[in-house]
Amino acid sequence: MLTPRPLLPPSAVRAHALKNCLAIVYAVNKLIESEVGEIAQRRLSRSQQAVRRMVALIEEDLRPPNSLPSEEQPDCVSAAQLLEQVRGRVEDLAQAKGVRLSFRAGSGDVRADTPALTEALANLVMNAIQSSPVGTTVAVTSDDGTDGGQLFSVRDAGNGIAPQDLRRLGTPFHSGREGGYGLGIAVACEVVARHGGLTRIESALGAGTLVSVWLPHGKAP
Repeated sequence: MLTPRPLLPPSAVRAHALKNCLAIVYAVNKLIESEVGEIAQRRLSRSQQAVRRMVALIEEDLRPPNSLPSEEQPDCVSAAQLLEQVRGRVEDLAQAKGVRLSFRAGSGDVRADTPALTEALANLVMNAIQSSPVGTTVAVTSDDGTDGGQLFSVRDAGNGIAPQDLRRLGTPFHSGREGGYGLGIAVACEVVARHGGLTRIESALGAGTLVSVWLPHGKAP
């Protein structure tokens, strides 16, 4: 006879079901790799990377709190490397939406939790893509700031944001976009602040949106 066990929390049950779904996605991607051309194989590779990231995040949520690894020291990473990782995450979404991407990386470094900062910047670029009409361009740049920091910017040519929504950007579960939850901006702002940086959003209806992120220089003083 089985010993009665405590009921699992619903979140754990959902997380395990999600892992099973992702295992199927991963397997299907793997099976069709040999059936498609080189370009599609590269896209499948990016899809597999996204699946692996999702599985890792789910497994992190499933672990007991006392088993989580301690925080690692931040890396010194170049702005160019960061933007290259961001591009890899968003270029398929942009192509599917019919939106062009323009990336320009300047010199300079930041000291960062690289996965977290990549996720934050990718959130900002994905928001810009989702807000952009077909045929327009999302421009992503980095420059050395005059104060020794690194300035990232994401500019779109979308419809812009109404003043009442602009004031509430970064508030979780508030979004001016249909189907949005406002979490992408909230997460990005929190990650940037954790790195000692600042986020600024400028927008007006009919004039698109510019998101600027300033981060301290990565080199040791």
